[in-house]
Amino acid sequence: MYLFSLGSESPKGAIGHIVPTEKTILAVETNKMLLPPHWSRTFSWGFDDFSCCLGSYGSDKILVTFENLAAWGRCLCAACPSPTTIITAGTSAVVCVWELSMTKGRATGLRLKQALYGHTQAVTCLAASVTFSLLVSGSQDRTCILWDLDHLTHVARLPAHRDGISAVAISDVSGTIVSCAGAHLSLWDVNGQPLASITTAWGPEGAITCCYVVEGPAWDTSHVIITGSRDGMVRIWKTEDVKMSVPGQAAPEEPWAPSSPSPRVHRWEKNLALCRELDVSVALTGKPSKANSAVTALAVSRNQTKLLVGDEKGRIFCWSAEG
Repeated sequence: MYLFSLGSESPKGAIGHIVPTEKTILAVETNKMLLPPHWSRTFSWGFDDFSCCLGSYGSDKILVTFENLAAWGRCLCAACPSPTTIITAGTSAVVCVWELSMTKGRATGLRLKQALYGHTQAVTCLAASVTFSLLVSGSQDRTCILWDLDHLTHVARLPAHRDGISAVAISDVSGTIVSCAGAHLSLWDVNGQPLASITTAWGPEGAITCCYVVEGPAWDTSHVIITGSRDGMVRIWKTEDVKMSVPGQAAPEEPWAPSSPSPRVHRWEKNLALCRELDVSVALTGKPSKANSAVTALAVSRNQTKLLVGDEKGRIFCWSAEG
């Protein structure tokens, strides 16, 4: 593990978005995200007047200010599935899908394509997958809603979680959905059917703040889910197929026949198992610390050999997947 330096382009606060490119690593602070495909522009929110801005990466230069978003209350999260689509949500509980207007290669404004209604409390996190035409929104109302990204329509609502949703992610390989509520981690298939769940830690300090799903030969043949939490710990999980014995359906018996126990049948279920815990303090000093900085962002390098971890102090740590 080593501390990665961004030099003059270092974020001015807690890390909010990390983008590994072929040559380097880009990162911005919370309430800001990098826009594809060149990652040279940023979209930022969280201003007192509820406006949002388009800016240049690595500088404080604002290219365009969008004031029409203010009508939808304070923005708490955003996603950018394509170069001209920006999705925002926040205290209004409405998910807004915007089209970025371009003139001669320059952004000139945002046009509202669709407002998606369904949540009853503030929307706190978003994840989008162009591959599966899927948008997932997580809310303080303890639910996640799945939306069709192409048609901008409601697909399904996941069952209520134990707490407000703090993080969501989608696998571009299988469409697997990850949802986090407090310290509870859940997996769902692309249709919203449950796959596995686990409580990852105990106490408020163990609440999950960000998550990432990886599928590839560099990690494992099954799903690998990475979570970061308030306690500064990074936990790596994988799915396991476990054979379960459950009561089966008993055959009808004659009234005079002695009762017999119900037969047992076996079925396979997916479980989440902890693979590793990564502690920055132990890696740096050899000793654990009770004052670790919260993990705020996660990413994996393009060749899947490096795990990038951003924290609330604006630092980025790089771990080798083989180490």
